[in-house]
Amino acid sequence: MGAFADSVVTAGLRSLGLVSRMRSDIGRVRLGRVIGGAMMRLDERRRAITAMNVAHAFPDLPQAERDAIVRGSYDNLGITLAELLAFPSMTAEHIMHHMQIPGIDAVRDRAERGLPNVLISGHYGNWELLALAGALHARTPFVIVAHPLKNRSADVLLNSYRMRFGNRIVPMHSAARELVRVLRDGGTVAFLADQHADGARDPWVNFFGRPTPTYEAPAALALKFNATMWYAFARRQTDGSYIAPLAAVPMDDLTSNRDDVRELTRRHVAILEDAIRESPTMWSWQHRRWREETP
Repeated sequence: MGAFADSVVTAGLRSLGLVSRMRSDIGRVRLGRVIGGAMMRLDERRRAITAMNVAHAFPDLPQAERDAIVRGSYDNLGITLAELLAFPSMTAEHIMHHMQIPGIDAVRDRAERGLPNVLISGHYGNWELLALAGALHARTPFVIVAHPLKNRSADVLLNSYRMRFGNRIVPMHSAARELVRVLRDGGTVAFLADQHADGARDPWVNFFGRPTPTYEAPAALALKFNATMWYAFARRQTDGSYIAPLAAVPMDDLTSNRDDVRELTRRHVAILEDAIRESPTMWSWQHRRWREETP
């Protein structure tokens, strides 16, 4: 029954992709809002988690404003899916025009000189398009760390879209050796650094005022291999395009020890929080970011 349900979902994604590919950029935004609204209505449990997360992060906001953040976050999630499913019909030129990344020249320069890069972002705006466009703008493939979907067939399908122009996906649970090799060779790795981590192993840093276990791998690898850590968040514009300014996380004063790994982690989490506070509907509040209250 599980395998059958997975195949039905994957077939649905393929069909939805055909619909999305027939639309213009702004048409996909409209389609995505419809998809996001359906997601919000159909999954009551996930909607409750989303509302709880927003309430924890913005306890002083009126309920109407918190509700608007929840709706906007689902809109963004639907738009991201609609655009991801349209990747097979997008040319490299269109993707690069659609996602502008001021500052990406610095990543390209380091890559051309054989120097490693660590890129971080979050489930913000269209993070899927950011990874694709970033590698195209930088003229170097990204090795992207990701959690595999439980639906294996959907995971294979979506990863084929993500890897269309040369990026590679490595699963989180077995990525360590590959990431070390890539950085030693002067390559570029990319993380979404906003998922719940192992509270017994990873550092706890404040996120919206609450101690939160956060993956240490991006900071640990950047410091160990003297890789510049860059961040970018893709913010959607009124015409459906994106701007994702890229900048370096300050780290020149840090060395590769445990305290400094925690400090660099704290710094990039604070940058993410600032971006979310500026445009809270751009972040995906649907996942359980907070699960334990204290370390």
